[in-house]
Amino acid sequence: MTLKHIVTSSVAVLAISLAGAVAAAQPATPMVSGDEPMNVGQGAQIKTPVPNAKSQEATEKVIQDQGAELSGDYPSDQGDAAQIKAPTSNKKAQEATEKALQKEDATGAISGKYK
Repeated sequence: MTLKHIVTSSVAVLAISLAGAVAAAQPATPMVSGDEPMNVGQGAQIKTPVPNAKSQEATEKVIQDQGAELSGDYPSDQGDAAQIKAPTSNKKAQEATEKALQKEDATGAISGKYK
């Protein structure tokens, strides 16, 4: 064995020993987020809420005003009815559309009636 082999082997053994020592120093089960509640020992700081009728009424009003919006119980276009106009019939445009559809449907692709 040459001196180079001896030095390389020694360095490898030292690295493996250090890795084993570091692994042994780690706890078996590392601390996982959520293992302990954030407010441990802070129970004395928690106070019982004092009911405030005025504040509760204000909150109830806000919930009633925004409740449908937050829960999605109404369509998103509520209040847009004023923007919707009744269609006006245009015979010329309808005839042009009818002719275009008949011309395009010569293959039966639109109606599903293939020849």
